[in-house]
Amino acid sequence: MSAPACKPTWGHSWGHTWVELPVLRLPMPGVELIPCANGCYQIPIDITVPDDAAGRAVHRWFLGHQGAFLVWRFLLVSLDRLMRDPDSQLVRRAALGYDAYSVMLAYSGSCSREVYEAVIRPMMAKFDPAFSGRWARDYEPLPGLLRRVRTALGPAAAEPLSSASKANLLAHMEVMRKLVPDGQSLLRESGKTRVSTTDAERARFDEFFLVSRENVCSSRYAAHRTAVMSAIDRDLAKHPLRPEYRDTLRTLVTHL
Repeated sequence: MSAPACKPTWGHSWGHTWVELPVLRLPMPGVELIPCANGCYQIPIDITVPDDAAGRAVHRWFLGHQGAFLVWRFLLVSLDRLMRDPDSQLVRRAALGYDAYSVMLAYSGSCSREVYEAVIRPMMAKFDPAFSGRWARDYEPLPGLLRRVRTALGPAAAEPLSSASKANLLAHMEVMRKLVPDGQSLLRESGKTRVSTTDAERARFDEFFLVSRENVCSSRYAAHRTAVMSAIDRDLAKHPLRPEYRDTLRTLVTHL
């Protein structure tokens, strides 16, 4: 039996494409994976990227964000380990996490501005007029944890991590400048930029990107992570962005 595909209740189709993605099952940030049940790792998880350009753009928006959820978890674990064990190999591991997150930003935001404005932005606005990346609960603890790690390590030891995190901010800004050149995000347009994020909004962010919060065993998690990374790798092989993106994600996979 294949992992179930999730068609959100808030819409049926956007333009001429469906978002056919399995639900990504994740524990809450900081919650450990659980021991495996019988045969759970054998459940096939199939992810296919559409061939048409518009369908692929929407699919990348969702698949790239699901990849970001997985990278955020990797980063949270890596930075937490660094706080307890300031080892140079762990610094490079965390830096790799930020490099991988930069790839996810570029991949999910690789659509044209026209497709973003005509399809993706209206889709988010329909789901919630103030929809925002600020609602990503897995990313929320990372900036503070990064600051604490860099302070604990000192500038010299933290340099690879500092460079990768700065490059990540630039990657985010590059996508924003391309897709939202006037800087008017949905959150800014809603006038809620100074309002604290609520648990309901965090749950909405999860729902939009087809993420279910539940107890997840390690083998099911690993199987879904492999499916997401493999699908992105195949897509980038067929429709390249930058050659180094595949190298970064393949290196990440060896550290998972």
